Amino acid sequence: MPASLNSLSFQEDFVYRLMTFCPTFSALGSIIRVSRSFNRVFRSHPKSIMQAVAYNIVGPSLPQALRVVRYPYRREYGDPKYSDSEKDSDSEKDSDSDERNSNSGPKDSDSEEDPDESKSTPNTIANTCPEERDATIITAKEQRKLMENTEVMDAFENIYSLTRKDHTSKTSVLTWEESWRFRRAAYRIMLFCNLFPASRYGIEALYTLEEDGEVEEIRQQRVAVLSTYPTDELRELYAVAQFMHDTFAAIALANGEPHDEETIDAVLGTGPDGLTRAWEQRSIDDLEEELYNLFTEWGGVTLNDGFFTTPLAKIWEARGVEMPDDGEAASNYILDKVVGADDTCSQCATPGGLKLLTEANWDRLSLQLSDLLKNKLKSCLVVTAPFVGLTEDMYKSDKQGPWIAGMFSLKKFLGMLALHDTPGAWDGWERDMSYCQPCLTKFLEDHVWKWLLLEQLKAGWVPPENCEDGYDCKIAHKRAHASAKNHLCEPIKSDVDEADVPSAGPRRSKRLHK
Repeated sequence: MPASLNSLSFQEDFVYRLMTFCPTFSALGSIIRVSRSFNRVFRSHPKSIMQAVAYNIVGPSLPQALRVVRYPYRREYGDPKYSDSEKDSDSEKDSDSDERNSNSGPKDSDSEEDPDESKSTPNTIANTCPEERDATIITAKEQRKLMENTEVMDAFENIYSLTRKDHTSKTSVLTWEESWRFRRAAYRIMLFCNLFPASRYGIEALYTLEEDGEVEEIRQQRVAVLSTYPTDELRELYAVAQFMHDTFAAIALANGEPHDEETIDAVLGTGPDGLTRAWEQRSIDDLEEELYNLFTEWGGVTLNDGFFTTPLAKIWEARGVEMPDDGEAASNYILDKVVGADDTCSQCATPGGLKLLTEANWDRLSLQLSDLLKNKLKSCLVVTAPFVGLTEDMYKSDKQGPWIAGMFSLKKFLGMLALHDTPGAWDGWERDMSYCQPCLTKFLEDHVWKWLLLEQLKAGWVPPENCEDGYDCKIAHKRAHASAKNHLCEPIKSDVDEADVPSAGPRRSKRLHK
């Protein structure tokens, strides 16, 4: 607590404390404008109040978050990452700097230097604008960027928690210390990706860099930036980078996109923001505009090969420490405990751990939804056409999870009406359980066609006469037959099993109906 606070009256001290508990800068602004006396309290202690509010927003990784927003990155108007909003905000740069320096003392020459990362020495880039822990003025522009980056980090941590910590919760359940380790590493990765953005160089520039020998210089700069962190914190950074690598690869694989090492190394350069966008879109395709130049090769390698692994390997070697074991879970450097690591499928007891499907990750189920139609319905165009129309946008949104949850509600509804073809067959299958993909698929196949039937009936569809073979009809793919008969029904069971029909004697019908 600043010593100057001892001079505050009881009322002023109360106002000061109130300001430090503000959850956002906008809330702080509202309190400051309450009265002149409130404004006076803020103006007498702006640094400590702003630091406290920033901590409320960002948490203990505030020094890393502030470095991300304050670092004087190289900016060129031809740079794809240099957006129109950033061009406009450049006019604020001098006023923001004056705002901070007028309240925080002399200008720090290191923090105000504007290094050209392709020409600066590795040490200059690594040591510019170091992580600060002392209270400082946070400008309006920095406040906005802190808020934006915090939103990215919230989403980023939620993904990490769901896939590495607890597969039953969409919202992060990391402990305070786990979250601190994760976000400290994540902000440093964000800085690294901002310093060496994957989209910076065009094809001609890449060739020029190679000819001038600057590719190796850039790689040395990357090593220098990461070398400023202690070994234990570098292992945390490695864990988050490995999580990003595996998640990008899983997204690409599920969507049938390239997921070779060259591609994944390229998209890693888009950082936490790129991963959260790819996660939401279930695809890495939309990152291609930023990465149009990254697959240009010279000498069999690209600039971004081993985007994280190459500089980290050099650091491990230089420090004489062992590289993380590939067989060891990288998340051990972040997490103290994993929830559900030994979980098994609730129905078949197949081990699955965090890969099991729960309501929290049903929207990540990478199946063609039309494959969930029962048996021969998959090839019946009269059935698949309306089904695709109802479900085509589900996988690319957050609607798939609730839709699957609806199948469990349908199960209860049909059970109450005793409409299941096999009463009691789905007893013990509940939406709050964990399932392996084969078991969940089996459950869905028995309910999705019934859901489609109800949806079409609600829309006013009048079904034709039921086909005797129902969803097992072998000619359901023929349009004339599919249009003439309804196949969203169960096959009509025979009174006599074919095994009971004599092999000799008059030929009998294969179906004897009730």
